[in-house]
Amino acid sequence: FSLQVIRTENGQGPTQQAMLNSGQVAGADFWSNGMNFKDGWNGQTLAEFSFNSWNGQDFYDLSIIVGYDTAMKISTDRGGPTVTCWGWGCPDAYLYPTDDTKTHGVSTGETFTVTFC
Repeated sequence: FSLQVIRTENGQGPTQQAMLNSGQVAGADFWSNGMNFKDGWNGQTLAEFSFNSWNGQDFYDLSIIVGYDTAMKISTDRGGPTVTCWGWGCPDAYLYPTDDTKTHGVSTGETFTVTFC
């Protein structure tokens, strides 16, 4: 299968970040205060990030508020919690807008891996 990774940053329109086939990897460095990644222009499952944010933290979460269409996982390189979403009702993902217990913070400068499954 192929995956079209779309990135949206605060205040900017969506752009294609990468086109990946199964097993391929893409990397990039970001310092924006807010962005998300999804599969395709109409993707619903979101991997959301806020880098170099409040109190020297990077924040991240998964969201299925709009809907679920792609299984995802976010992991960090220094021990932050791994969050996964393998289907509807993802226990690690935002299910509604005020579901704030689903946001995780780690010291700014972590390396994040987003896995689309």
